[in-house]
Amino acid sequence: MRISHRYKFIFFANPKTGSSTVRQFLNPFSDVRSVINYLLLTPENPFYPHIPPKETRDVFQQFGWDFNGYTKFVFVRNPWARLVSLYEHRGGGRKLPPFSEWLYSIKPYGVGGGGEEGERYRQYGTYSIEHYIKDEDGNILVDKVIRLEDINETLIPFLIALHIPVAQYKSIPPKNVRGAGSRYPEYYSRETADYVRHLYHYDIVHYGYEFGN
Repeated sequence: MRISHRYKFIFFANPKTGSSTVRQFLNPFSDVRSVINYLLLTPENPFYPHIPPKETRDVFQQFGWDFNGYTKFVFVRNPWARLVSLYEHRGGGRKLPPFSEWLYSIKPYGVGGGGEEGERYRQYGTYSIEHYIKDEDGNILVDKVIRLEDINETLIPFLIALHIPVAQYKSIPPKNVRGAGSRYPEYYSRETADYVRHLYHYDIVHYGYEFGN
């Protein structure tokens, strides 16, 4: 995540939605950068890379900062593609179960994709955008959700509206790009594709996603 007190924004790094690219791009305009790993939190910097809005709101309250005075934004991604990206990423040299077996073990909330304490990207990497951005009362805690697929058309105008000097950029330089990309449909059967459609109904309906598109 990234915070700017000068430009009054908070960027939430929803895992596997281009967050490395956006964090790198926002570095020159940010006053607070998250620690590298959840296990490295300090009282001075209790922000970890994929901290969700509701936890951030609590930290702001502890620091006496006005959470509502900041423009808060996050990215969403085609859930079928995102899950394949997370599955490939979480290997890390470890032997993985078959994709379909792993898929049926995850949840779009709560324990999410599992992982050790320091692997919050795995837990939140399977959260639906609904469960990532809402608090326990169902309140949406961000002002803008941007589709990763629309990053080059949407992010720059959005940042310019916040008076951030990025008008010279025509596109966002990609960072940490890997994975199956457009090949993600190869991982799915009709049954597993329908299962994801059920789990991530909110993401699909609200942000216009289709399988294979």
